[in-house]
Amino acid sequence: MLLIGKGAGLSWDPLGLQARRHAETERRADRAEQDAAARTIEAEGRGRQTDRLRDFHEQSRAVDRATITAEQKARSADDADTPLDDAVARRLDDHDRELCRLSPRLGGCAASTDAAAGSRGAVRPGAVAATGDGG
Repeated sequence: MLLIGKGAGLSWDPLGLQARRHAETERRADRAEQDAAARTIEAEGRGRQTDRLRDFHEQSRAVDRATITAEQKARSADDADTPLDDAVARRLDDHDRELCRLSPRLGGCAASTDAAAGSRGAVRPGAVAATGDGG
């Protein structure tokens, strides 16, 4: 009798086990799709983060090159040994402190806490050079 019922497409499942298995299989498939979508989003995010990091490093290297060039030009300039006027030194020092406030990890910013206490930062004023040689 059981064979005739199965052959005719009838099934007897009083506990609904087949429906439960089917529902569990669908839940697993949905969860797998959600996990795959999450992994895709994570991979895209890692890619964007890698791009941003590469851009940052390129900018950082460009800034380093520009800084080195500017420093070399400043050290070899005709007026490199001429002391600064107090007002110019103060403006440069204020600008230096502002840069350190914006990015405390900049080179030379460790002394910025001393600058807040009234000591000079990277720029030190000197006596203004005489305009004539007195001769």
